[in-house]
Amino acid sequence: SGGDCPPFYEPEYMLSKAEVDSVGEHIHNARQRPPKPRQPSLPDEAVDECESTHVAGSGSNSKTNMEKFDDGGVMALVCRHNIPLFLANIDTPGEQQKYAAALIQHLYSHLPATVTVAALYDVGCVLDRSSQLVSSVAFYAFLGS
Repeated sequence: SGGDCPPFYEPEYMLSKAEVDSVGEHIHNARQRPPKPRQPSLPDEAVDECESTHVAGSGSNSKTNMEKFDDGGVMALVCRHNIPLFLANIDTPGEQQKYAAALIQHLYSHLPATVTVAALYDVGCVLDRSSQLVSSVAFYAFLGS
């Protein structure tokens, strides 16, 4: 496994595994609480359909043999000019929400509190519904809850 290789560089734009996993743990803990009341902006049926038909949105589908490789891909946060700002290694099967949430949270950590950010994400409707359902308002404030 490539995981036994000693690290030879620390890229400054790559989120650490610890940072991404910490966001994943926050999401996991928030999902353990009862859902909060909400007024959905999209019908749940439409979001369910998007989630079930989008291969990456399932969170369990892997296109890479994770037994042979430590990382299954890279998720990038890019500006409107398509310039990569931050990257995260995808080291679990599927495109779990923790990667997008960690990238967005990391971006906000570098911006003033008064800034407005528009985020486009192929399964953003699923991420938005998740943020509306959890009770962890402080953590999901950056997603517009």
